Amino acid sequence: MCCGPNQRIPYLFSFVLAKCFTQNFIHHPGASILFFVLLIARLILFFSDPYDMEAYGQLPHEVLMLVQMVSIFYIVFFYLLHSKELLYGVQSFFTDGYRIMLEKMSAMFAVHVLCQGIMVMIAYGIFSLVYFIVGIEPSDFYLSLLRFLAVYMFGPLVLSIMYGLMVAMFFGTKKISFFVILVVWIVTGSMTTELFIDFFQKVHANDWKSLLFIGKHAVQHVYNSYIGFEVDRGNELKLLTWFLVLFGMVLMLSIRWALTARERNVVMKVLLVLPFLVVASAYGSLESNTKAFTRADQTTEINDYRKMNIDVKTDLRYDIQSYSISLKEKQATVHVKFSRMDTMKPTFQLYHAYPIKWIQAEHKRIKFAREGDIVTVYLPEGTTSLTFRYDIVDTSFIPYTNGRTVLLADKAWYPKKRASQMYKIYEFVIYGTKERLWWNEFTDQFLPRENNDFTLKVDGDVLFCNLPKRGSVYSGEAQAVTLIKGQGHRFVYKGYQIIYPADWPKMDERVSTVVPQLEEAFQDVRQLAPTTVSSLPKTIVFSSFGLSSFMANDHLVYNTNNSYAIDKYHLEQDFYEKMLRLSVQPKGSFVMYNEWIHAAAQFLMEKRDLRKIDMFRSHQSDVLPKSKQELIKSIYFAFQQLSLEQKQQFLRKWYQEMDETWTWDQVSQLVKESGAIGYLH
Repeated sequence: MCCGPNQRIPYLFSFVLAKCFTQNFIHHPGASILFFVLLIARLILFFSDPYDMEAYGQLPHEVLMLVQMVSIFYIVFFYLLHSKELLYGVQSFFTDGYRIMLEKMSAMFAVHVLCQGIMVMIAYGIFSLVYFIVGIEPSDFYLSLLRFLAVYMFGPLVLSIMYGLMVAMFFGTKKISFFVILVVWIVTGSMTTELFIDFFQKVHANDWKSLLFIGKHAVQHVYNSYIGFEVDRGNELKLLTWFLVLFGMVLMLSIRWALTARERNVVMKVLLVLPFLVVASAYGSLESNTKAFTRADQTTEINDYRKMNIDVKTDLRYDIQSYSISLKEKQATVHVKFSRMDTMKPTFQLYHAYPIKWIQAEHKRIKFAREGDIVTVYLPEGTTSLTFRYDIVDTSFIPYTNGRTVLLADKAWYPKKRASQMYKIYEFVIYGTKERLWWNEFTDQFLPRENNDFTLKVDGDVLFCNLPKRGSVYSGEAQAVTLIKGQGHRFVYKGYQIIYPADWPKMDERVSTVVPQLEEAFQDVRQLAPTTVSSLPKTIVFSSFGLSSFMANDHLVYNTNNSYAIDKYHLEQDFYEKMLRLSVQPKGSFVMYNEWIHAAAQFLMEKRDLRKIDMFRSHQSDVLPKSKQELIKSIYFAFQQLSLEQKQQFLRKWYQEMDETWTWDQVSQLVKESGAIGYLH
């Protein structure tokens, strides 16, 4: 240690680097090797699934558990290294011993950062190789992957050194140190939200409690179709906040070894500045965090709709001639022209989460009131148009993050002529229990048949819009507008425009299987009941997670709701049931309509000789009395005895005659008349 300060730093760096490879093997290099052994093992398990996977974007969540596992080895390694240095009291042998101690810790940190940087690049190489092999196309998806690994692998593992240094300075070589390390490892690890799920599932994205963890809200959910990985400024600022807090704690603990008043004064000045930086970065994190991936924000959103008045007074005595929509970053300006206005208090459906800045008529701001998604506007005489100005904000229903958003036609992201809230929740009590059953859907799943003229001007790159592009704007007639600014791909196949997420592999090769399956399913459905459209739309938007599903005249949004490959049939794929729900309007009671869907899906699978499970009622009928449940079972039993032609005729007539007054006795009588064998009890 006789070298000068300028020569000492490179020497300390090389000294610590050598220590990493000469000390107990399992502590640093061994932990790194263990990480990749476990990662490769997890990837092998993932690809051993008998069905091809679709949700490859969820694959990087594997690193969260591995980071939790290996971080304890790094904490212990740096604890032992630094506690022994302090035990020998080397820093007191020199006049600048305190500075030497800080330089040693800085060297440890620099070496650890270098090693973790190399680890991240190796992990990135492994994931990229896997994605390249399975056929994920080159795009900014790969850059998002690197950012995800930097936030959820590099960041937490780098911080592990600071935990070790703090325990070493606070407890020295006392045996209690290892217990403290264990506690610190558990409460600060990437899996904290899973270990303490009851607490963290109630934490919102902009809640200060979200600063208490550096992992994810939901560990298995790391990627949303078109939105990408869960990475945003909020993630990086949270890591910065943690680094500043830990850096301040390390400095504070180090003061006891300061030898001169000058050293203490310099450290105290730094400590006085740090709280302001911590508050600034913490505030920025809370303001920037995305809500798309949080359990609590989704739960709150659903609960908000449970509390909304579904019988709010509406006045739709007007007709819309045209929309002119301008989206500039988050700011939305919508100009609505009317062909008829027979009321002074028209109501519109507009997503309640979007703050309205103002509404103008004839360039003058006018009064309005909101009740949930219903906006009542108080018009002056002779109003022929209105202009709405509001913000598109990030929510769990309609995410907006990193400049990406998915504004679907079934959402009220612009003012619509509707008489209901945007989201509907059916709630039932299962018969004989206190357990509740929920069924949720967007009220615009079946869009009105009338078209409107739309003009849409939007900044940034647009992946998809169902309006044709004319110069710099999108314009044309449509039932409603879908706009996707996000991460994905598109191509044309035999007249179909196909849009799909960036994590779906080789879709251009598989579409020759997928589209005929959908065409076949749609035509089979048309043999059972009238459909809302006459043919499969020529534009199909696919997704795995997050999006709702609906069918308009000009485009179909098809969410698989699972991770299995869309071109492989299996029970979970349920594309027959999904096509029924997308194209056949609900009739009759909620439970009876769902039973019809259930029976029809079983028939269609049997007709195509596909593997199925004969279930003698759907779970929605759990809300009925036991006598009704038994009657439904007997109807299914008789239904299974019919020939394919008899089943088809029965399902057709059931749907045709079903209304709110229909009873299960009438369904029972109908199945008897269709040729059932035996008597139904």
